[in-house]
Amino acid sequence: MCTVVLSGLGVVLPAPAASAATVDTGASYVLVNRNSGKALPGSGGANQRWQLVKLDADTTPPTAPADPRTANLTCTGVTFSWSAASDDVGVAFYDVYHDGQLMTSVPGTALSAELTVVPGATWGLYVNARDAAGNVSQASPTVPLSVPQCEADTEPPTTPTGVTATASGTTVTVRWSPSTDNVGVTGYEVLRDGTVAGSTSGATATSFTDSGLAANTRYQYQVRARDAQANRSAPSTAVAVTTGASCATALCSVTRVTTETDLPWGLTTLPDGQVLYSRRDTFEIVRLDPATGTKTVVGRTPDVAGTDGEGGVLGLAVAAGFAADPWLYVMHTSSTDNRVVRVRYTGGVLSGTPQVLLTGIPRNKYHNGGRLRFGPDGKLYISTGDGQNGDWAQDLTVLAGKVLRINPDGSIPSDNPFGTPVWSYGHRNPQGLAFDAQGHLWEQEFGNSVMDETNLIVRGGNYGWPRCEGTTGSCSEPGFIAPKHTYPVAEGSCSGIAVVRTGLYIACERGTRLYRAEISGDSLTDVQQYLNGTYGRLRTVEPSADGGLWLTTSNYGDKDSIPNNSNESILKVELGR
Repeated sequence: MCTVVLSGLGVVLPAPAASAATVDTGASYVLVNRNSGKALPGSGGANQRWQLVKLDADTTPPTAPADPRTANLTCTGVTFSWSAASDDVGVAFYDVYHDGQLMTSVPGTALSAELTVVPGATWGLYVNARDAAGNVSQASPTVPLSVPQCEADTEPPTTPTGVTATASGTTVTVRWSPSTDNVGVTGYEVLRDGTVAGSTSGATATSFTDSGLAANTRYQYQVRARDAQANRSAPSTAVAVTTGASCATALCSVTRVTTETDLPWGLTTLPDGQVLYSRRDTFEIVRLDPATGTKTVVGRTPDVAGTDGEGGVLGLAVAAGFAADPWLYVMHTSSTDNRVVRVRYTGGVLSGTPQVLLTGIPRNKYHNGGRLRFGPDGKLYISTGDGQNGDWAQDLTVLAGKVLRINPDGSIPSDNPFGTPVWSYGHRNPQGLAFDAQGHLWEQEFGNSVMDETNLIVRGGNYGWPRCEGTTGSCSEPGFIAPKHTYPVAEGSCSGIAVVRTGLYIACERGTRLYRAEISGDSLTDVQQYLNGTYGRLRTVEPSADGGLWLTTSNYGDKDSIPNNSNESILKVELGR
């Protein structure tokens, strides 16, 4: 146990919380209410959220760096420069990112960095300032970067050979022998009846599963190879196959129910089967009728601000008792933080002023987390990103890089491990939460550049970030909990997850696929891939009322906060098992 003086009051903190928060024994602290900014005493309220702040601590972040620019671009490198940020104490570091991925950190005295780039890459570069206390600025403006190829390549790969197609019910598996290329094959495109049905990545990825086909139907398949400069081989010789009479696999059919000009992010199914989803950048909540595809705007979330990145209106959730107590729970970005609110849904519209339940979750251009999920215990679980400050993930006084747990009214459950909203910590940017039939909480987490993670969340667990990414880094440190499954970032960058019966479904953006894993106790087995390249980047997957899935895409406009610059799909998936 550790006693800390809080504005003259002796408060005893449990040893795990004290040590994890690096509390100095005998030092003077205040408990600051995150809603009001006032210190104990005299700052109560129905929904109190506290942050432990040392009296002489520096809590002011630097200003955002300005005027980012590039020079000396080649196929392998670029000079990235910016104008200095300011800070009340001093800037200690600048952290350089592309599209949410940390590239390098340089001292606060440096105003440029030499970056290694990938030929042909299209990135958005930006920089954050960080002071010695760990406070991180908001991001600089983004500089678009298109990296040239090192040399022109106009020679296509050889045509794939040995193509076969085998039907199992309404699913077809296509296989082929690898192609060759003067530089290197980067992947393959699979054509069904002359139209691209999907794709694979990598020279050795020589099989493709095409699911959700019509029964008793003849299809023709061809395969063509591609290289890094978009040269494509001629299509292979066509092979024909006829599907079976019924679905015999996990995924039986996919139907595009509607399209969206804004980015659909959060999605939840109401007891009557209607669907509510969020438009991230217009801040609207939309009702979707699954039977007709009709969309109706039911309200607009107030006090939302974009981040010129991945902020806006994010996760949605409703509790099991929604029919009798119709609250819609929303996580969104404001001008100062990420927060969770709830608003009444009555008469088919959002009504009244939203109740603010939780504030003070650090925001940034990327790494805002955003998923909401009610557990079987009736508590609301919240995933938060690290706010582009990895150290916050290990700091129990900060709500970033965590899975949080609160009561439906915003108060803190008495059995939370640290007496705060924190349920687990050491997370980078978790965007998937789902409970299985055993009551286990599964979490999906973006990696930086090596591995994504699927984790099984336990009370008070530490999942290692930033010292551990997947199974790489200092993962053997005592107390770190290993992931249940990992994915290379290039084949993952997975966001939402859903559990239907014994299957865990994982929607991936960069990997442009839907994974399915069988839940076996506290393990994942039989990991399969579906819809690989068929619909592009997949963001959100949620259970539907009839035992299937809802699936949303995230192909356009997801790296800015510009409304209605997307062209997305909301898909209905019928499952077979």
